[in-house]
Amino acid sequence: MPRKTALRRTRTRTVAAASLIAAAALSLTACGSDGSDTDAKGNPSTVASPIHPDPNTSAIHPNDASNGSPKADTLTSDASDSSSSANRCASDQLEAAWSNFEGGPDMEYDGQQTARVVLKNTGTKDCTMVGFPGVQLQTGHGETWDLRRTNDKPAPVTLDAGGRAAFDITFLASTRDDDRKFAPSQVVITPPNERRNIVLDWPYGGALLDQSGATRPGTYVGPVSEPQT
Repeated sequence: MPRKTALRRTRTRTVAAASLIAAAALSLTACGSDGSDTDAKGNPSTVASPIHPDPNTSAIHPNDASNGSPKADTLTSDASDSSSSANRCASDQLEAAWSNFEGGPDMEYDGQQTARVVLKNTGTKDCTMVGFPGVQLQTGHGETWDLRRTNDKPAPVTLDAGGRAAFDITFLASTRDDDRKFAPSQVVITPPNERRNIVLDWPYGGALLDQSGATRPGTYVGPVSEPQT
């Protein structure tokens, strides 16, 4: 067979084989495009599957107290509750009284001073409290003042049967005629982690310097602590 004829037949077979390979490739590409999309980089894009909520799971409302948001009850005490409800000091087993700490306040003194409240466990078993009491001052005319709290870190206090804990109300007395005055007649106390109140009469007379609208008032309440001897 002449050399030119053999070369011509070889080239014809090569072209035919290449055409068959190209056609097969085009067929595979078309089938693949029906099953998945590709992103700009040529990688398969992820198709999100619908998520069906579990009917046994309850949604948490943003205002639900369980999400840790503070409660809006101004008379509810504020506390980091590390005491269990089983041995927490309940309001109905506590008795409140004023202490004669440092002889009691002098309402003629123009500097900061302290009125101390003692909480006694009247129950037959030990109990624990931790945090700040809620304290609201009330006048005889119905005016109220919810005291701010200090930045002190509360510590748990365990009260034996008959045992005592205490907290301090630091205040500024009104000693000038042109002061804006707040004359308390009663003090409403809510023990830490409780909602029931204990009411004491204000025994010191006089008036406080009214800073109820101040951001950093000179009158405030501290956490419950072991009573000082």
